[in-house]
Amino acid sequence: MNDESNTDFIPSIEFVRSFQRFVGAVFRLNGQLLSTADLLSKDLEVSTARWQTIAVIRNEPLTVAAIARRLGLSRQSVQQTVNRLCEQDITEFIDNPAHKTSQLVRLTDHGKEVMETLRDRQTRLTAYFTGGLGFSVDEIDRLTDKLEHLRRHAEQIDTSEFISNTDDNG
Repeated sequence: MNDESNTDFIPSIEFVRSFQRFVGAVFRLNGQLLSTADLLSKDLEVSTARWQTIAVIRNEPLTVAAIARRLGLSRQSVQQTVNRLCEQDITEFIDNPAHKTSQLVRLTDHGKEVMETLRDRQTRLTAYFTGGLGFSVDEIDRLTDKLEHLRRHAEQIDTSEFISNTDDNG
């Protein structure tokens, strides 16, 4: 784990249960949002993975590696997604003036139309979804900051220290 971790901290059982409940709620929300996104984009033949990739390059062309870093995914996974998007004439590869062997990925004209359609649908869905929540912009920003803090902390965890050799006894 990182240097900032407190390995002496032993959480109470109530804290552990509460945190596990929180993580479960985050997983369920993520699942629901992904399912909704799939329904919003089904007629465009764009999965959520493709939608995320399109969104990342909507303002500027990027390399596959840069897209992968922004999405927190493997380069190979993003390469497969980009290849499918190219087959659909949503993205295309262009020369990268900064690197001869690492091409940039950009939206085609058709890809820009798809992105605009998705963005319009997402905006309308967001307005509908958030309309009854009663959250202020500041509250949403604070929630976002806390989730980002948790994500950054999770990135630093070395899971190997939680796996003991006794787990192999079977």
